[in-house]
Formats: sequence, C-alpha cells, structure tokens
Amino acid sequence: MDIPSLIVFFCWFVGGFVSGVTGIGGAMVAVPVAALFLPMHEVIPLSCILNASMDGSLAFLHFRQCRIPALWPLLLGALPGSFAGLAMLQMLPGTVLQGAVGILLIVYVLWQRVARAGERKKDSWLAGGAAGFGAGLLGTAISFDGPPAGAYALYQGWEPREVLGTLGIFFLLRSLFTCALQAKAGFYTPEVLEYAMYGIPASIIGAICAFPVVKRIRVELFRRALMVVIALAGLVCLWQSFA
Repeated sequence: MDIPSLIVFFCWFVGGFVSGVTGIGGAMVAVPVAALFLPMHEVIPLSCILNASMDGSLAFLHFRQCRIPALWPLLLGALPGSFAGLAMLQMLPGTVLQGAVGILLIVYVLWQRVARAGERKKDSWLAGGAAGFGAGLLGTAISFDGPPAGAYALYQGWEPREVLGTLGIFFLLRSLFTCALQAKAGFYTPEVLEYAMYGIPASIIGAICAFPVVKRIRVELFRRALMVVIALAGLVCLWQSFA
C-alpha cells in the first residue's frame, strides 16, 4: 500500500466513523485531508463512490427507523439537482471547487451554531424537494450532500435514529445515481478506482465501529468537536484554493 492509498484508507475510516455517529459529515472530514495529497478532480468522484459505501452501511444498520414518506420528496428533488451538479463539476476548475468546499464547510459550521431542532412536523413536499435538490447539486458537484438534507431533518424535528435511517437510505440512493452519472461522464479513472478499493472497506469498517459507540457517548459533545474539525478543514480548503 503506497502513501496516497494509506491516506485514503485513514481518511475514509474516520469519515465512516463520523457518519456512523452523526449521520452526516463523513465526506466533510475526509475530503479536505485527501485533497492535500490528491488532485481535487480525483477526490470528488472518489468521495462519491465512498459515500455510497458509507451510506449503504448506515442504511443497513438503521433501515428500520427510516421515514419512508419523507424519502419521496427528497429523491425527486435530488434528480434535477444531480444533473446540475454534474454540469458544475465538468465546467469548474479544481481550485474553484476546493474554494467552494471551504466556503460550504464554514457556512455549515456557522449554521450549526445557531440552528436548533424544530418541533415535530409533517413531511413537506416543498421543503423536502428543495433539500433534495440542494443535496443532489452539492453531492454531485463537490460530494457534500449532507448539509441540505441535515438541515431539513433538523427542521422537521426527527429523532436521531430516524435521521440515521432516513438519510442513510436517501444518501445511498442519491449516491448511486451520482456514481452512474459520473461514470458515464468518464470521471472514474483507473487511479480513482484503485483508491476506491482501499476506501470502500475503510468506510464500512468505520461505520460499523460507530454503531456500538453511538449508544454510549454523548453525541452532542462529539458533534461539537466535529464542528471544530470541519471548520479547520474549511479553512484549509480555502487556503489551498488561493495558494
């Protein structure tokens, strides 16, 4: 195993663990670190493949808590969003994408500081469709589909296991669609596929390791620490985009 492959394994093991505890954030931790060693146009399609493996693990572990009615507006919104994100990925250079990643990470951290879980609400086609479109757009363009869907789950007042189950299945289906689009567009080079062979087992192991841990730790404290890591990652991405 060479150094880049070892980095991919470590980054997505941590990413799988983070996603297993919080439901989102795995790519936000893994992508900025991997982008220090690999070209951004390899990291983004690689992350989309590995997101599918992470999300598949979450879906398997928590599928019984999935809110099925909430999936439909999310999925319908994600379809046009994914096509829009693919167009962005094809047109924009790596430095712009990395800068966009940095801005999104910092905005996400700021939003987390002021956001509060809402009261329990009925599933909304309008809000769910908008969240799905945003997740499809950002997930395909920069591999970060978590913030829009996570914001919707917080707004709806879902329970933690409902978030893990519902978003796990949504992210899995959305990631598979994105992978099909990116494969057709020729983004999966031999290098990307080779790195994926190391990242897939790492992300699955990380998610499985989180399953018993999530029942024993104070998740709120862990999320606060995660926000610090994500904020630092965002600053690194911004610095790299202007360097």
